[in-house]
Amino acid sequence: MIYTGYWAKIHDYELNHLTPVGISGRSPDGYVGKTYKKLAPKYSWWREWHDKNLSEKWYTEKYYETVLNVLNPNDVAKQLQQMGTDVVLLCFESPEKFCHRHLVAEWLNAKTNLDVREYQLKKQQMQMNI
Repeated sequence: MIYTGYWAKIHDYELNHLTPVGISGRSPDGYVGKTYKKLAPKYSWWREWHDKNLSEKWYTEKYYETVLNVLNPNDVAKQLQQMGTDVVLLCFESPEKFCHRHLVAEWLNAKTNLDVREYQLKKQQMQMNI
């Protein structure tokens, strides 16, 4: 299974036996685990989007143009599944915020037979790990 998630919860994912896979342009300091940089946004336009406060529509178009449209979704899915039984694709934004991992999930769901979704931690687990 492939899930999405965010770096702040990496230890919770590991406790739930998920394999973290970073898909952000950079990883948190000290992280030495798996990454899949093919899905990372390109820094040049990400910086422009961030600094100029451009729209989500602009970002989405750039992301598809420079990242998703040049990849084969079935190859990506296969490569991600080879990284672990249950992988969680990580970037920095919390679940309710706009983020490229949501675009990746939508793309994989539309182009493959996968059902990629945000991993839901149980409230009890989150409270125990505070």
